[in-house]
Amino acid sequence: MNYRNSLSVIPMFLLAQLSWAEDSKEIPGPAICASQEVLECTPVEGCTRVSVEDIDAPLFISIKPGDPNMLVTLPDGRHETTKAERREKVDNMFIFQGAEQTDPESKDGIGWTLAISEDTGRMSITAAGDEGAFVIFGACTLL
Repeated sequence: MNYRNSLSVIPMFLLAQLSWAEDSKEIPGPAICASQEVLECTPVEGCTRVSVEDIDAPLFISIKPGDPNMLVTLPDGRHETTKAERREKVDNMFIFQGAEQTDPESKDGIGWTLAISEDTGRMSITAAGDEGAFVIFGACTLL
């Protein structure tokens, strides 16, 4: 399975402090996010720093309140959509989760979680399958 191609469905985020609405279970307005640091991990080799271009991970992702679909911008300028099957707020974190089939001709897939801090806008994404995982750090800002 080629996990590098599967990251085109995973969200990323832009560095900036957010002013999130208190007592809301949803982000208070549209947000744009971008990746800053990416780690590629395998069971034997451990984790290695890579670029978003190396693994075709999104440069940006747009999130809209109440919309499960997120617009992803890839390093080559392509746009794709991914769906957060679960969206909720836990303590001071907005959590988005989904699962994607990485190759239509195989039975491989990945599960992903995106967490955004209500206090700072910093985010982390984890994506995992049977052959490895990715960890992506970045942040978000409201539009």
